[in-house]
Amino acid sequence: MATSRKKFFDNFPKNSLDNKPLTAAREEGFNAIFDAWDKRGAGLDVGGLAYAFATAWHETGAMMQPVREGFAKSDAGAIAAVTKYCAKQGIKNYAAPDVGTGKSYYGRGYVQLTFADNYKTMGKTLGLADALFKDPDKVLDPEIGADILVAGMVGGLFRPAKGPITKYFTADTHNWLDARDMINGDKNVKLKGNTKTNGQMIADYGKGFFAALTLASA
Repeated sequence: MATSRKKFFDNFPKNSLDNKPLTAAREEGFNAIFDAWDKRGAGLDVGGLAYAFATAWHETGAMMQPVREGFAKSDAGAIAAVTKYCAKQGIKNYAAPDVGTGKSYYGRGYVQLTFADNYKTMGKTLGLADALFKDPDKVLDPEIGADILVAGMVGGLFRPAKGPITKYFTADTHNWLDARDMINGDKNVKLKGNTKTNGQMIADYGKGFFAALTLASA
């Protein structure tokens, strides 16, 4: 049965989302992901869509709009934030501009797409050739950002060794906690000011979205 977006929004699960309400900007983001799911996730268990929503909610700081890493307002701001982070961690600065393009491939989007090779791969996956590599800020377009999120999860492209979304969500199984492995290896990390681990927190978001989607499919 088709999912009614109106019913989903009417039953928006703010109690599972730190009581944050639905706003026009958030609704726009959900609709972009709905569109991408309609294109790439048809026939898959709706738990996967719920987890895509949960991932975007977490990665965008609940804004549900594509963001630059560190929630920076500009390219320069994101480069500065990542450069500082890398220096603190003692790791290679992955935001350093590419010698050939002069572009920086820090994290962008509804899910943080990072590193030049991933911009190349995702561009090809979306049928955009090398457009994302040449202009990484295209990932900040809601339609493109949502397509990246869904294509990456459905195809298991973000962390290939951890499998695609169908490994975690089927008609018989919903593995909310381990699904974070598709995106990032931080499911057991505790965030400051939160008693839950990262994986638990995102799982709870997903369960809330799943409840609303279930009502919207009734």
